[in-house]
Parts: sequence; structure tokens; C-alpha cells
Amino acid sequence: MKNRVRVSATFSFRGETHHPELILDLDEISPENLTPEALYPLLAQSNGIDPYSYEYEVLEVTPLEFDQPEGVASDYLHDGRLDFDGLRQALADTELSNRLLQIARDHLGASSLDELPGLEAALRAAWEAGRKAK
Repeated sequence: MKNRVRVSATFSFRGETHHPELILDLDEISPENLTPEALYPLLAQSNGIDPYSYEYEVLEVTPLEFDQPEGVASDYLHDGRLDFDGLRQALADTELSNRLLQIARDHLGASSLDELPGLEAALRAAWEAGRKAK
């Protein structure tokens, strides 16, 4: 299942109402880059808004709206607002679990992290120890 959410904004510029939108594929964006500030350039680019224009400046001060969540995004979208902190953590956890599963497949032939008792905990502990040792 894909992890996606629709991002949009509605604003007036030069007497016209604009409603740029994009479907954000959360599997393609690094969790640490998932911030409102990082979404404005993506929204502008996908809708042909020049980042050096007054239209872009108006877009930047317009609140972002979120809807049509798929996958993990469904748990972090409430009343058009996205819980960025919670979603970033969930995506990072999913990314880590996928990496750990690949390690388990490559080195142990395991098909899931639940296959051996304590496998996931051991791999997470090793991962964390390696991260701290940097």
C-alpha cells in the first residue's frame, strides 16, 4: 500500500482564486524533510508557480490543507491538519523496519521480523548501537 496524502492551498492572487494541489508520495520523501516549509516549493513546482514570483509569496503565507490520506498518513490526518511530528516518526519507524527486514533476509534467510523470537529487538538494538557509535 502506498503512503500518500493530497496537499493543497487556496488563495487569491490578481483577482483570481488559485487552488494548487499535489499528491505527495510519502514513500519518496525523506521523513526529516517532511515539514510544511519543504512542501511549499513542491506544491509550487508541481503547479507551475515560479518560486521568484509574488504568487509564490502569497502561496507561502497560505495554510496548507491535507486530505485523501492513504496508508500510514490516515492515522496522522485530522480535520485537514497533518500531525507532522507523528507522521515523521511513523515513516522513520517503517523505513527502519524495512531495512531491518532486508538485513534479516540477507543474513538469516528470515521472511519476517516475527519469524524468530527477539529478532526485531536484537536488530533494533544493534542498529541503535551502531548509530550511537558514529
